[in-house]
Amino acid sequence: LRLLVIGDSTVASVGMERIEDTFTFCIAQALNKRSGRPVHWRAAGANSASSGDLRDHVVPHIAGLEPTHILLSVGTNDMKNFHLISRFKREFGGLLYAVKTRFPDAKVIWTQIPDMRRFPALPEGLGRVLAARAALINIKGAQLCGERGAIAAGAFPIVDGGGFARDGFHPNGEGYRAWASHLVPYFSTGDA
Repeated sequence: LRLLVIGDSTVASVGMERIEDTFTFCIAQALNKRSGRPVHWRAAGANSASSGDLRDHVVPHIAGLEPTHILLSVGTNDMKNFHLISRFKREFGGLLYAVKTRFPDAKVIWTQIPDMRRFPALPEGLGRVLAARAALINIKGAQLCGERGAIAAGAFPIVDGGGFARDGFHPNGEGYRAWASHLVPYFSTGDA
C-alpha cells in the first residue's frame, strides 16, 4: 500500500517529538496491522494550512509517490479562520479536483472535523461557536466528497481530554493512534 496524507498541522506533526507518535505513522501502522501488507507512506503537511493553501502550495509539489490511498486532513483552519462556506466549497472542492487529477487511481478519504466542544484548550463558548462552524464545514465537505468521488470519514468521536498534546488543541501520540484506528475502516485495502 502507498499512503499519502495531505493536511494541516496534524499532518505536519506539530508538537510531536517521536515519529512513532505522528498521525501519518499511526495510520500507516494501523493499515499494516489490518491488511498485513507493507505500507509506504508520506506526509505532506503545512502548519495552519487551509484547503486553498493545500491545493495551491502543497499538492503541486508532491513528487515521487503514486499513492493507492490519500487521506486529507483539512478543514479545521477553514473553520477557525471563519472562511465562508462558499469559500470552503470553492477551495476544498478545488483541492479534491487537484488530488483526483494528479492521482487518478488513488482512493481519496477526507477526515471530518471533530467536536470542538471537546478540545481542552477552548473555552466553552468558543467551543460551541466553533462546533457549529465545524458542523457546516462537515456537511459541505461530505457533499463535495460524494460529488467528486471521495469518501467522507465520520468525525473522530472524542471521548475525553486524554488524547491531547500539552497545547490542548492538537492530539498527542495516544490521540493519533485512536484517530488512526477510527479511520482504518474507511480504507479499502483488499484484505477482506
